[in-house]
Amino acid sequence: MNPVKQLLSIIIVCWPALTAFAQPATGESLANDEDTQRFFVREVRPLLQKKCFGCHGDDQQGIEGELDLTSREGFLKGGETGKPALIPGKPDDSLMFRAILRTDKMKMPPKDRNALSTEEIEVFRRWIAAGAPWSDATAPATPIKWNFKAEDIWAFQPVKKVAVPEIRPPQSVTRNPIDAFVQEKLHAEQLQPARLADKATLIRRASLDLTGLLPEPKEVDAFIADESPDAFGKVIERLLASPHYGEKMARHWLDVVRYADTDGFSNDYERPNAWRYRDYVIRSFNADKPYDRFVIEQLAGDELAASQGSTPDPELLIAVGMLRMGPWEQTAMSVVEEQRQLFLDDVTASVGSTYLGLTTACAKCHDHKFDPISAKDYYRLQSCFAPAQFELPGLDFLPGENTSRFDQEKARVQDAIKSIRARQKEFSSKRDLALREWLKEKGYKTLKEVPARERPQKDFGITKEEGEREKVLRKRIEYLEREMQRFKPQAFSVANKKAGSSDAPPLLHILIGGALETPGEPVTPGVLSAVYNSDDSKTPSDWNTIPQETGNRRLKLAQWIASSDNPLAARVMVNRVWQWHFGKGLVKSSNNFGKMGDKPTHPELLDWLSVYFIEHGWSVKEMHRLILRSHTYQQSSVPHNAEALKKADPEEKLLGFFAPRRLTAEELRDNMLRVAGELNDEMGGPPVLPEMNLEAALQPRRIMGSVAPVCVPSFAKEQRNRRTIYAMQIRSLMNPMLEVFNAAPTDNSCERRDETTVTPQVFALFNSQSAHDAALAMASRLAKSGKAPAARVALAFQLAYGRQPSRKEEELCLKHLHDLEKHHRTTAPVDFSFPEKVIRSMVGEFTGESFDFDEQLDMSKYEYNLRPSEVNPETRALADLCLVLLNSHEFVYVY
Repeated sequence: MNPVKQLLSIIIVCWPALTAFAQPATGESLANDEDTQRFFVREVRPLLQKKCFGCHGDDQQGIEGELDLTSREGFLKGGETGKPALIPGKPDDSLMFRAILRTDKMKMPPKDRNALSTEEIEVFRRWIAAGAPWSDATAPATPIKWNFKAEDIWAFQPVKKVAVPEIRPPQSVTRNPIDAFVQEKLHAEQLQPARLADKATLIRRASLDLTGLLPEPKEVDAFIADESPDAFGKVIERLLASPHYGEKMARHWLDVVRYADTDGFSNDYERPNAWRYRDYVIRSFNADKPYDRFVIEQLAGDELAASQGSTPDPELLIAVGMLRMGPWEQTAMSVVEEQRQLFLDDVTASVGSTYLGLTTACAKCHDHKFDPISAKDYYRLQSCFAPAQFELPGLDFLPGENTSRFDQEKARVQDAIKSIRARQKEFSSKRDLALREWLKEKGYKTLKEVPARERPQKDFGITKEEGEREKVLRKRIEYLEREMQRFKPQAFSVANKKAGSSDAPPLLHILIGGALETPGEPVTPGVLSAVYNSDDSKTPSDWNTIPQETGNRRLKLAQWIASSDNPLAARVMVNRVWQWHFGKGLVKSSNNFGKMGDKPTHPELLDWLSVYFIEHGWSVKEMHRLILRSHTYQQSSVPHNAEALKKADPEEKLLGFFAPRRLTAEELRDNMLRVAGELNDEMGGPPVLPEMNLEAALQPRRIMGSVAPVCVPSFAKEQRNRRTIYAMQIRSLMNPMLEVFNAAPTDNSCERRDETTVTPQVFALFNSQSAHDAALAMASRLAKSGKAPAARVALAFQLAYGRQPSRKEEELCLKHLHDLEKHHRTTAPVDFSFPEKVIRSMVGEFTGESFDFDEQLDMSKYEYNLRPSEVNPETRALADLCLVLLNSHEFVYVY
């Protein structure tokens, strides 16, 4: 057997996915017409599309070598050689086959890197040997061949009403049913839960979990002094009623849906009104909007609004912006059909992971290999979104939306535009002067008198390099004008194409291999048939059937998802809430409840919580109450018997103690500002630009064929110092301080934050300008208290740790202050200032040559943070101590 045939035989044995199409290498014919059609549509046509149509099919006006390979007739006719490209039944005599073997003078594709693999060559050999059959028909789907164990598809089964286990004293320390489920597993391993955490630890933990902010010293003191049985219950209710609760919960949710204020990719345009969706999420959590309603509004808010008549809730048009949260790029070179399919694939995958906890995207090219999701189900689900198109509908700002800074921010952008137009005028003046001199020299009075063929070029009077600089300025104006749109009353939303119109959504097909070029059987809108009681072909119902009509496909899908009959929706959200408090969910892979995801550590507890969630009106706040009131949550971070627990539970699945977690990137920044007395509690509105590492802020970002402006922080200090959730999230420029502490990526759904420990974190937290500024502001706050050095140290500990320092800590801190004061009395402070301009270097689009241009930074209105030169040596010494406290484990971790 020759090497090619031998390799193919090995592939057929080892790769079951090919067995539906591949025949032994010695067989030259296909079994029947159905096999012929299947083989051509699924194997040959995609390969032609991938390797041949670029030069011989896609552009009928520019066919290379007059060889059109988009039909069998084109192959038989051949090209400019006058010979047919193939001879049916005789691959070795076929010109096309010899070309792809690359053994003759003619080699196709011409570039070595595009050469066909051995397997691809064998596909063409078999096709020609079988007579080069051709079919324009669509291919049927392959039958599903799954064999699941019960534990593989547990999430698709109904939620069970589980009885709470009976745990008797003396082992029992239960405060609510959660503890019974947890301690049942602990006791099975002869383990006991940890004791209760002390009150100072508990209020700090709860405050960070529910608001993302440290408690104020007076709040800690009040809780410690409250000896009533429900003292902690009062703390929980106060925190749930705080407007900052919504900000903290929204941060979790925005991680999952990939929120950002820009599009991403190479043209990272701003999404001027995306901030309205962010604020909608905050308002929803603060209002404790029932989760089922929250789901429906985000998936089908526009359809729900249409059903409400003439006065729909305007929030609904904002809510549905969730469908557009993924990264996006569309240019003049984009193919409309391909862009459309990219959106449909993105939203199908996003909805699957966000609300159903399933990797639906794996069924895009073929039936899911691990979960009971067929390609047909995938495209039926996708059909629900087929009518949706991007919209920016006019929508007046709501009474609760923050528009207070519009005038100042508009003025800032307008000033920048005015400055750039003044620089543009320099080029136009130079061009006009040169043109006047040329007209005078040629004897013309106006340009109109000059014959068209004799007129000067567009850039007459300026050099090519100046032309490149002028282009940069023109692109900068476009960028800033787009920024102005963030102040317009419009929603970042979607709307359905009108039924019956010329642009009405086409009937979707299963795409073989996920490619538009290989459509399979047509599909109608539908849901995932493997979910309990959801197969509309077997048990059709109003719940599991999606209408064909354009108007409310997404609404019906949302109602199917957000139903108590759907076993996934409640489980997925309950698991997320659990994760937000314990660092990981009962199902660790919170975006994947399928076979390849993690299995529940406490499946009965997960189902009990899901039932509780539904029976309590899908209230997220009620879930927080339940969890925080449990002994499981209130445990100390010190295990009862650490050695025994580690041996029995090395992966910490049994919840035998409260596992410490590091503050998230946003919590670190927010609380550094909070203890410094600098955090601005203002809520909502367009994003602000906080300070970031200067080198990162000044780095060039390619956008719109040019370079985006320098990322200059907001001029007003109070705006820069707002909570991080309101910071501008630029996909192509993440704040290094946040990135190094594992802030969520914005291109992919972040189901759970990582907690890496890497060296750059030291530089970010101990050496960065923002950390030093926060420490100096904190020191100034302490100095202004008017207290003696020992009292200042005590206040610093209260602010950072929520406790008093020990005698030893106080002694060390006072000695440190004494030594540093000596240092600062003899050392001149160094203040930070922004540069006046940045010199850029780039390759010109017109010339292909490198050129420089300078970007002016007008920081005349910038309000600098407190500078070292503005305070005395004692305060600078105190700032060094504060910096140490802000870098300590006790500040950086939640225990």
